[in-house]
Amino acid sequence: MERGHEFTINLPGDGTYVVKLLEGVEIDEVGGVTSGLWSAFDLHAQGDSEDEVYQELLGELQQRFAGGPGSPEFEHVRAYIHEHGSRLSDEEVAALDLAKVRGNMVRWRITDDEQYMVRLWQNSELHREGDTVTVRAFELEGSGEHLGQAVQALTAAVSDATGEHDAPGPRFDEFTSWVRANGERVSAEVLAEEAEQQAEYIAARDKLPAITPDDIDAQSSTGIPLLVDFWAAWCGPCRQVTPVLADLAQQWAGRIAIRKIDVDQFDGIWERFDFRGIPAMLMFKDGKEIHRVIGFGGKQSLVAELEPHLASVDGDD
Repeated sequence: MERGHEFTINLPGDGTYVVKLLEGVEIDEVGGVTSGLWSAFDLHAQGDSEDEVYQELLGELQQRFAGGPGSPEFEHVRAYIHEHGSRLSDEEVAALDLAKVRGNMVRWRITDDEQYMVRLWQNSELHREGDTVTVRAFELEGSGEHLGQAVQALTAAVSDATGEHDAPGPRFDEFTSWVRANGERVSAEVLAEEAEQQAEYIAARDKLPAITPDDIDAQSSTGIPLLVDFWAAWCGPCRQVTPVLADLAQQWAGRIAIRKIDVDQFDGIWERFDFRGIPAMLMFKDGKEIHRVIGFGGKQSLVAELEPHLASVDGDD
């Protein structure tokens, strides 16, 4: 990621802004280690490259948004974006949204061994009416309160029309031909590598015991803190953080207990624990939350967040 990268950020109640967030980061290299200081937010990170440092810092900044509008951290970020960013007009926002949808690459699976990357929505149209966004493509449409919901609804409509290879829908052959003509086939080497990574992820996930929200009080009252990983099978960053958590559970045995809760299995869990994104890693002691980490900004950042809250061991001061 380059220093001059422009981020498009929607501020609830304020509209959408474009801002070069990373221009405020000071980069220094000493002894082969790259350091970044983001004085505006009192953040710092280290890594093997500038890109790694930027990713670490952005992950930490994302956590500042976790409290939502009204929290001091969120309002600090809002003020920075007001000062350094530019507000987009409704027309500019619509144009950016349409470009984003049309440029989005989708993985299309015909069979396990035949998959494609394709700009499925390259000929889509986008319309706004009041608080409703509608996206149309392939004579199908999806609507929602925001762009993500509309695309999700359109994706569901396409899925219903196409079905699967072993249970084809009425338009399966039509879409298969279109994807083959317009997509780029995923190589067998990539598919094999992904299968190996998926196996590693599942093995790591199985090392973390699953609990229910009602188990938190008892499991956090054992004398060591309890870290609960709120995750979902569809969450990409959750797959990235799971092997890290499995390693930390072993490395910090006796100093922390790490468990997982599938958010799709419990109604109202987002509101109950007051988070808006996953992975959400909440730490509890004696039934009370003592720390939280929202999102995954890399192992180094996660360790720095969690380590101060570990139970002490013999020999600690």
